[in-house]
Amino acid sequence: MNTALARFLSFVLHPLLIPTVLFGIIFYAATPAVANLAAFNGEQTIDFFGIKLSFRAGLLLLVFFFTFLIPSYLLYVLYRLKVIKSLTMENLQDRRLPYLVIVMLYTIFSYASFRYMALLPEVTVVMASITFSISCVAFISLYWQISAHATGMGGVLGGLLALTLKLGLSSLLIPFLIVTLLTGFLMSARLYLNAHTPRQILMGLLLGAIVCGTTFYIFI
Repeated sequence: MNTALARFLSFVLHPLLIPTVLFGIIFYAATPAVANLAAFNGEQTIDFFGIKLSFRAGLLLLVFFFTFLIPSYLLYVLYRLKVIKSLTMENLQDRRLPYLVIVMLYTIFSYASFRYMALLPEVTVVMASITFSISCVAFISLYWQISAHATGMGGVLGGLLALTLKLGLSSLLIPFLIVTLLTGFLMSARLYLNAHTPRQILMGLLLGAIVCGTTFYIFI
C-alpha cells in the first residue's frame, strides 16, 4: 500500500459517510428490516429541487445531507476560522469541538426521525445507535485517541451481522463480505499513515460493533 491509496481509502470511507453507507445497505439489501419501507416506497415520492425521487432514494439523500454534507461544511468552516489546525484532525485538541458539533447534529437528526417518521421506527434506531457510537468516540477522545474510522466500520459490520442473525437475511451476505474486506483495507491504511495504533483501531472496531450490533438485535 502507498500513501496515495491509504489517503484515498481514508477519504472515501470517512466516518461521516458511514451513516449513508449503512442506511444504503439496509434500504436496498435488507428492506424487510424496515417494516413499512416497501409500502412507503411504492406509494410516495420525494420532490428534491424539482427532481422526483422514490421515497427510499429521497430518504437516503436526506441522510447523506444531514450526516455528511452539513457536518463536512461546518468542519471546513472551523478549519477556515483556524479553530482546528487540520481537516484530518490528527490530534486530540482538534477533535473535541468538531466531535461535539457532529454529536449535536446527529442528535437533532435522530430526534427529527423519531418525531416525523414515527411509522419508520427502525430508522430512528439505526440513527440513534450511530449517534451513541459517535458520542462515545467524542467522550473517549477527551482523553484518548480512539479510531473513528474503525468505530464506523465496526458499527456497519456489527449491525449487518445482527440483522442477518435475527432476520435471516441472506441478501446481506455479499454486502457483509464486501464491508469486511473494505474494513481490512481501511484499517491497514490507517496503520500505514500512522494515524492510529493497533490498539486504538481494535477498540474502535469493538465499540462500533458492540453498540450497533446490540442495538439492532434488540430493537429491530
